[in-house]
Amino acid sequence: MENLIQDYPWGSKSYLQNLLNIKEDGPLAELWMGVHPRGMSKVDISGSTSLSLDEFIKEDAQDRLGKDVLRRFGNLPYLFKFLAAGEPLSIQAHPNKKQAEEGFDRENKKAVPLDAFNRNYKDDNHKPEIVCAITDYWAMKGFRRPDEIKKYFGGFCPEDLLSVLLPAGKGEEAALKHFFITLMNLEDSQKESLLGAALSWCGKQDDDACRWVLKLQDKYPGDISVLAPLYLNTLCLKPGEALYLPAGELHAYLQGFGMELMANSDNVLRGGLTAKFMDLEELEKTLLFESVPVKRIVPEKQDDGSEIYRTASKEFELVYIDCRSKSISIKRSYPVSILAVLEGNIRISEGEETLELKAGESCFLTAESPVRLIEGPGKAFIARVPE
Repeated sequence: MENLIQDYPWGSKSYLQNLLNIKEDGPLAELWMGVHPRGMSKVDISGSTSLSLDEFIKEDAQDRLGKDVLRRFGNLPYLFKFLAAGEPLSIQAHPNKKQAEEGFDRENKKAVPLDAFNRNYKDDNHKPEIVCAITDYWAMKGFRRPDEIKKYFGGFCPEDLLSVLLPAGKGEEAALKHFFITLMNLEDSQKESLLGAALSWCGKQDDDACRWVLKLQDKYPGDISVLAPLYLNTLCLKPGEALYLPAGELHAYLQGFGMELMANSDNVLRGGLTAKFMDLEELEKTLLFESVPVKRIVPEKQDDGSEIYRTASKEFELVYIDCRSKSISIKRSYPVSILAVLEGNIRISEGEETLELKAGESCFLTAESPVRLIEGPGKAFIARVPE
């Protein structure tokens, strides 16, 4: 497969460069694998002929997607990425399916161009996602408990303002909603005063969340959202650990290299740490105002030697394979997949045919194919539709 690299400003100057063995001084952020129109992959068919992945699938959709996937989704339902965060991404959330369909239709009826600065919905799909750490991977995920937020803000926030941000007597959902909306809509003078006190206090603390407040302030001075590590769960994934982000959960990736797999969508509603468009009223409609303990997903080992990261998604499933010491056989009924090599070399055999891939390369595995043998020495991730 030939895949598009997105060079967003927050990208890393080393992760993708090292993976792909290329010289590029500027930041490289994401390598997209899939059929999304903003980053359509191409497939090499005979060495001299290539087609867009979408065209290749449509030539024989039932054979290449599988009858069930074609019936349920109509096309490849996921987008697969290498994600290289050299700097923090914006704080964001993604709409659920109904919200995406309604928002996309609403903006189309208003004739808002797809590439307009103030466009919220780029497509009509939801965007649940999983990210798996390749390196240490810092992220923020979901709201902290109100009492935990109060403990942090109580260190620097005046009592009269703290009682406005977190008034007594509210349930968790109401308290978190009131806190977030009130904080984001403080008057400029209040934001400036609160930020000054917070930065002074955080500089004296031995705490990861406080250290990230200071780092974010360096990048986004004056943005009230630099306080997000104090109200969002802030954590570091170790290599091999993963997070699942459902629709409506406020989050941000801060730093690290990972594999990201999501429903085939690019819908993002932003809530801070960005120069891009922010529609806080629309974001509020999509958010889950709840505090849920962070679950680090670890893979389940399978009899064939692969390891699967389980989530609630119906569109995608992430699989890890390590072929350095043993080969892995993929059965005939294996779901439509994309295999991306992380390290070393991978050889895939279908009867007499063999394909060899090196780190950073990928291939499309159709649903209706013979048994495949995957050999190393190498490591790879596979994106597939859940069985």
